[in-house]
This record gives sequence, structure tokens and C-alpha cells, in this order.
Amino acid sequence: MRVMHLGVTEATKVDEVLDDGRTLVVGTDTFTLRRINGWFVRREEPYYGTRLLLGLSSPSENPDTM
Repeated sequence: MRVMHLGVTEATKVDEVLDDGRTLVVGTDTFTLRRINGWFVRREEPYYGTRLLLGLSSPSENPDTM
């Protein structure tokens, strides 16, 4: 799992799942699923804002191993 903003990504993990999976809490940030593009975007940002990229990270990007 990674957070992407302006082409920069950082490894992270989901701390909480809310609203039947349509809202994800990552650290202190909340991401909501946008109907327009199907991306999880930081709350109160436009649909093209800071995104949460779902998927498996490589071991070097895993925050549990850092």
C-alpha cells in the first residue's frame, strides 16, 4: 500500500476501514473512494489529489519491516 502525491510515493498501511470499505484511515489521513474515478483520495481534496494506491508493496516498502 502506498500514498502518492505529485509523483512521490511512500509506503504505508491502512489503520482503519469505515463506511463499508468506502473510507480508509491511514495514519492521521482519511481517504474516501471517489465515484468519478474509483480512486481513494485524501478527504477534502479534489478527485485528482493525494491518492492511496492499493496493492502489495515490495518488502523494502513495507512499513512493518522498517
